[in-house]
Parts: sequence; C-alpha cells; structure tokens
Amino acid sequence: MELKPRASFPENELWDLTALYKDREDFLLAIEKALADVYAFQKTYEGHLETVEDFTAALYELEQIYIQESHIDSYAFMPQTTDFSNEEFAELANAGDDFATKAAVALSFFDTALTNAPQEILDALESNPDFSSAIRQAKIQKKYFLSADVEKALTNLREVMGTPYDIYTKMRAGDFAMDDFEVEGKAYKNSFVSYENFYQNHDDAAVREKSFRSFSAGLRKHQNAAAAAYLAQVKQEKLIADMRGFDSVYDYLLAGQEVDRSMFDRQIDLIMKEFGPVAQCYLKHVAKVNGLEKMTFADWKLDIDKELNPQVSIDDAYDLVMKSVAPLGQEYSQEVSRYQTERWVDFAANENKDSGGYAADPYKVHPYVLMSWTGRMSDVYTLIHEIGHSGQFIFSDNNQSIYNRGMSTYYVEAPSTFNELLLSDYLENQFDDPRQKRFALAHRLTDTYFHNFITHLLEAAFQRKVYDLIENGGTFGAEQLNSFMKEVLTEFWGDAVEIDDDAALTWMRQAHYYMGLYSYTYSAGLVISTAGYLNLKNNPNGAEEWLTFLKSGGSKTPLETAKIIGADISTEKPLLDTITFLSDTVDQIIAYTEEMA
Repeated sequence: MELKPRASFPENELWDLTALYKDREDFLLAIEKALADVYAFQKTYEGHLETVEDFTAALYELEQIYIQESHIDSYAFMPQTTDFSNEEFAELANAGDDFATKAAVALSFFDTALTNAPQEILDALESNPDFSSAIRQAKIQKKYFLSADVEKALTNLREVMGTPYDIYTKMRAGDFAMDDFEVEGKAYKNSFVSYENFYQNHDDAAVREKSFRSFSAGLRKHQNAAAAAYLAQVKQEKLIADMRGFDSVYDYLLAGQEVDRSMFDRQIDLIMKEFGPVAQCYLKHVAKVNGLEKMTFADWKLDIDKELNPQVSIDDAYDLVMKSVAPLGQEYSQEVSRYQTERWVDFAANENKDSGGYAADPYKVHPYVLMSWTGRMSDVYTLIHEIGHSGQFIFSDNNQSIYNRGMSTYYVEAPSTFNELLLSDYLENQFDDPRQKRFALAHRLTDTYFHNFITHLLEAAFQRKVYDLIENGGTFGAEQLNSFMKEVLTEFWGDAVEIDDDAALTWMRQAHYYMGLYSYTYSAGLVISTAGYLNLKNNPNGAEEWLTFLKSGGSKTPLETAKIIGADISTEKPLLDTITFLSDTVDQIIAYTEEMA
C-alpha cells in the first residue's frame, strides 16, 4: 500500500474544520480575544478570591474562557496530525501552544487560590453540581500543591515539558522510514501506517513476514533517539512526583484518575495470569486453521479466515456503524449519524499523517475523528471506536458543564470499546452460517479485545517495569527497553507466539507512554464496556442506563459512575466476568470451526 499526497484525496474524505473557525485569520482573532478575556479575568479576580460567592462567580466566568480554549486547542493541534510536513499546520500548532502557555500562566493564580481555599469553601463549592469534578480534583491536589511561585514556574515550562512527546510524534510521522520490500518479484512500499493498517494482517504469509522485517528495521534505526525521548519523559514525571511529595510516581500519575495503585496492578496481574492462557488457546487455533506450523510475531494479527475479510467502503462503514448502534435508540443514533454529512472524520491515508486514530472534543461544537482508511474490516472497528468517543463527548457536553465533561482516564475508553462490541454483535447476528458467525466473533477478539486487552495491556506491563526501574534510581537506553518488552511478550504469549528481537521493538510503536499511566486504561475501560454490553443484552433498561452513563461525564468518581451500569469496580468481579466472557467466546469460535468440519 503506497501513501498518497494529501491533496489527492477528495473533499468528502477530509474533515471540515470550518465548524470551529472559518480560516487561519479567524483562528488567530479567536486567540487574541481569548487572551484579552484571560487578562481581564486575572485583573478582576487575582487577590480577590475570599468567599464562596467570589469563587462561584469566578468559576462561571472562567468556564467561558475554558470553552474558548477548548476550541482553540482543537483547531491548533488537529491539522498538524494530518500532515506533519506542512509548515502552515506547524505554525497553527505553535500559535496554539503559545496561547495555551500564556493563558495557563496568567490563570495559575486561580488554581493556587482554589487549592489553598479553606476546606469549608471547597465543600460548599462541591455541592454545586456544575463544579463537582473540578473541586474533587482541587481537594486531591491540595495535599501536593507547591508554592504559588513554583506552580507558576512549572506552568511556564509546559511547552518544554511536552517536548519528549513532540519529538516522538514527529519521529513516528516523518522519520520512521521503512524500506520497500519484495515478495515474488513484486515491490511493496512500506510505512508506519501501511504496516499497522494493512500489512500486519495480510493474508499472504510472505508479505506479513517481509513487511514486519522492513518495519522493524525502520524502527531500529531510531531506537536510541526514541529511548532518549522516553527517558526524558519518565525522569520528568518522577521529578515532579518527588517535588510534590507523592509516595511514588505511580501515586502521582494515578491521582487525577481518582483510582489507586491496587486497581492499576490488578488490571495487569489478572490479565497476564488469567487471560494469557485464553489468548494463547485462540492463537494456537488460528495457527491450526491456517496451517501454520508456528505463529511468529509477524503472524499474530492474522485473521482466522482470510477469505472472509471483505473490502469495505467508507459508505458501507457508515451503514454498518448506524445499524450496529441502533440498539441504543433513536436519541443516540440521531446524534452520531451527523458524522458523515458534517464531515467529522478525516479518512485520508496520506503521507506524513499521524498513525492510529483519535477523537477530539471542541466543547459543544461537534467531535472530530482522525484515522487512515485502508478499506478493511479493522478500519470499521477503528471508526466505530472513535464514534463511541464522539457519542460520549456529545452526551456529556450536552448534559455537563465544561468542568464535568471529561471522564476519568480510568474509564474513558469504555464508550469506544462498547461500540466495538455492538459492531461484533451485529455482524454475528446477520448470519446463520457458522463460518460467518466465527468471522464475527474472531473480530470481536482481534479488533476489540486483542487491541485493548493485549496490545495496550502489554504496554502497561512494560511501563510498570520502566517505572519500577526509575523508582529505584535506575536509568535505561534502547537495549534495556528492548529487554523489558521481550520479557513481557514472552511471559504473556508463552509457546503460542515466537518472540524475537524485532518483536522487542514494539515499545516504539505507541505514543501512550507519553501520557502517563494511560495504556492500562484501555483494558479497564473495556471491562466497564463489557459490563455495559452484557447489561444491554440482559436488562430491558440497559440502553437507557448506558446513555445515563455517557451523560454523566466526569461528574462522579469512576467507582460511582460504573455503578450506573451495575459494575462494582472496587472488586475484581467485573474483570473476571470479562475474562470468562472472552473464554466463552474462544470456546464458541472453536465450536464453530468443528461445526464447519
């Protein structure tokens, strides 16, 4: 698959950012206005925040500034992710970063005043449902807040502190060049997007193998620079954790998620121990069905039935998405159906584009989605995943203040993975043929659970080794990171997958390591979405409860929010129930194979 210039794609495959700003000039004027509002707020309230009434008035006024910031931030960063070689997009990103730093510095007095406010004032403010999340966070940070001057200095350094992530994303989008490879006399172009979206589950074993070696060689050229960027990231996090007086870097990174270390460790330990054997059983079955003597790391994304992996158009995908989410009712369907006519999604698989996908939420405008369309069923899963985020954004924005709109990172991936389960359910129930049913269940495993319960979970297990090393005063380079990743992959896959030195480079493939303890939350969110999906299937009020869950945003703690759909995540039961559900899925896949025979 060869990536094309962005200019060669039709307009309907590109997103339309005019819902935010008409053009660059309109965007720059918005920055000018927002900065004026920031400085006016500072002049009005700095040194004048003493009573509940003072803080209440300030919070409502600040809300309007935060809404402007939400729009500016989205417009600033999104264009660059479509093409990192575009200098105009880079200028937009720089303008957004510059604004964000100036605004954060000017507003830092408010964070200081709120965090240092007497407990009785914070308690009174928390009783206002518009502020609940902001005040809970202020109470968490109160114990670890530094002096006003130090906090302001750290705010001034926000762009510098974001440099490791910026370096990595630019390396991945532009510098990770993969050589062409040849199979049976045919030359193939390779790239980050081409490999991850197309070649890694190609039905030709030779293409999978050669593309993986080309991909790995491209990564290996940059492993030392990537390791240096990652080291800078984790050392910075450890430094701030120590400065603030947290017991460990884990406590610092989990504080904002409103969960504790035990919930982080539980996800990793139980999945490694209990789900590992289930995943191994499935891959051994895939190898047997496809006549493979062994499963290499180049093969593990192989479809169980390569002949049933159809090409899917963007219009076909829209139809699949809308039919899949129909069980959630008309209110949900009407909201997300707009994504095509309003051009929320950037589908173009162009050169220098960020790989993977994401959804952005400019408050109360409409969501935006970035992905790269290659026409495979896995793209439909990516699309409906991001539409899941988009639906949550809409319902949360429409029902919560900007302070409460954001779900805790712990369960932010629940709405997205829930939609993937709806897609698999729809596909399975379209057919009576065991082969087609097996295909649908296999995609439930590979596109939903393998991605979130394995790929991202193994990233988390790898991260834990890294943070343990840093906690104990150690350091690392590429060789140490390769060793950690190889250990994690080998532990999880056992004898089901052959793990070699190229597989060890997997740590270079994700940006999640620059987002704190984020990788494990994919599996945590999927536990909640599985509970929600089973609740939908077994409870006549399941759809209504799921919409209530989406509308709650971050107004409640993760434990309180999960209870809306009947999940008690203070215990290991929802996770064990999910693993049982997956084990049953593998058993059903094997049963369908036997029925076909």
